[in-house]
Amino acid sequence: MNGPGPAAPQQDNSDDAARQLRLRLYLGGQASWFISLGIQFVIFPFLVTQVLHEPAARVGIAQMSLMIPSLLFMLLGGTIADHSDARRILIRVHLFATVPPLVLALVFLTDNLSYASLIVYALTMGTLGAFAIPARDSALTRVAGTNIQQAVTLAMGVQMGSQLIGMLCAGLAAFTGTPSLLIFQAVVMFAGFWASAKLEPLPPTNAASAANRFVQIADGIKSAAATPIVATVIALNFAVGLFYVGSFLVVLPLMLRDIYQSNDAQFTRDFALINICFWGGTIIANLALFRAGHIHHRGRIMMASLTSGLIILALFHFHMPFWLLCLLILWWGMGAGTTMTMGRTIVQVAASENHRARVLAAYQLGFSGGAPLGALTMGLLVGWLGIFDAVLIPATIMIGILAMLYFFSPIWGYRADETG
Repeated sequence: MNGPGPAAPQQDNSDDAARQLRLRLYLGGQASWFISLGIQFVIFPFLVTQVLHEPAARVGIAQMSLMIPSLLFMLLGGTIADHSDARRILIRVHLFATVPPLVLALVFLTDNLSYASLIVYALTMGTLGAFAIPARDSALTRVAGTNIQQAVTLAMGVQMGSQLIGMLCAGLAAFTGTPSLLIFQAVVMFAGFWASAKLEPLPPTNAASAANRFVQIADGIKSAAATPIVATVIALNFAVGLFYVGSFLVVLPLMLRDIYQSNDAQFTRDFALINICFWGGTIIANLALFRAGHIHHRGRIMMASLTSGLIILALFHFHMPFWLLCLLILWWGMGAGTTMTMGRTIVQVAASENHRARVLAAYQLGFSGGAPLGALTMGLLVGWLGIFDAVLIPATIMIGILAMLYFFSPIWGYRADETG
């Protein structure tokens, strides 16, 4: 009679401890990836604009090269994640991702840095990211347990905080030197390999499929399109990548070089600072969302955040002191953090378990697919119109997109229940 009584709480405590360990290892691997990404976010445009002194159009092409592999491989990555052990995928991509920064450091040290070598680096890292992101996103629901919104908010907070740390590290490039920073990037990525290897296996929720990869990819796209709110968020994410991310990646580095006249030593410091403002804003937004708890009208919050983004883009039309630019970017980051967390939460909750990795890959593809096209377009627009006039184009188009979504999509009226 008395035997089973104490065992149940003990079992619950054991399960809870195991879940906490899984979550810490998962977040450790995620932190590793995004610290590395934060370093890359500053060092890569520095090498393109300040070391090689490339013109606006070639800056846009270089930034596009970081993201174009997502357009080609993200859905394939989601399909593989749906039918493979996510842990095994994460182990492999972290290990492979240690190589490109080491090679780039060697190229830099031997004075062989060229535009072509940067493009190869960008395409390689972008390809690895296309397979890492779906595996990591689909694993979140399994390592976190219940309360998806809080789990997504926590994961997004770690992601953004880690990028911020990486950017702070990159801001020290004037003291450490670029090769040392690239080697540190590889070491950080290897730490993610270790954390991923310590995870328990995360086998697929789907049985192995006899269908070929293209059929499976099409099945994932159909699943995303069949849910109106998911389809809307994916379309909105594409617009964000096209008009906001493209502007951020191209306009800000060129603004520092051509408007604020940042020299080599100043550029990494200033570009790190504006990235710290942006990602610091995303962290502030996620802390606020975490404290707020469950949010019912996630679509309306997204729409409001995106409206603030187009206002900020329009304000870039005016020449302003650097401190004011940093404040606007902080505001932009707060809106971006809100948009990313709300959008990912909507998709995590609405996607079916059997298709979750593929649907999340489609969600990420919306973002990653729009960004390279946006980077290329903004590079051409800046070369044609100049920085101050070029930023008005995406801001104006986003007004029309948000108006269409308000009248013709379910996003404004979308309301989440208490469980998701």
